[in-house]
Amino acid sequence: MLHRVASMASGGMDSLPHNGAVITLLAVTGLTHRQAYKDIFALTVIKTMTVFVVIAVYYLTGLV
Repeated sequence: MLHRVASMASGGMDSLPHNGAVITLLAVTGLTHRQAYKDIFALTVIKTMTVFVVIAVYYLTGLV
C-alpha cells in the first residue's frame, strides 16, 4: 500500500507543461496548452489531495 501511495504522490509534478506525457496528450487531443491547462491542473490537484487524504487516514487509524 505504501508503494501505491508513494507512486501516486510522486505524480504531482507530472503535469508540468514540458512533460512528455502532457505533450503527447495535447498532440493526440489536438488541444493547446492554453485550452487544456485548467483540466490538467484540476486533475493534478485532485490526485495529489486524494493521496494526502489516504495518507492522513492511514496515520490516524494507525495502519502505517
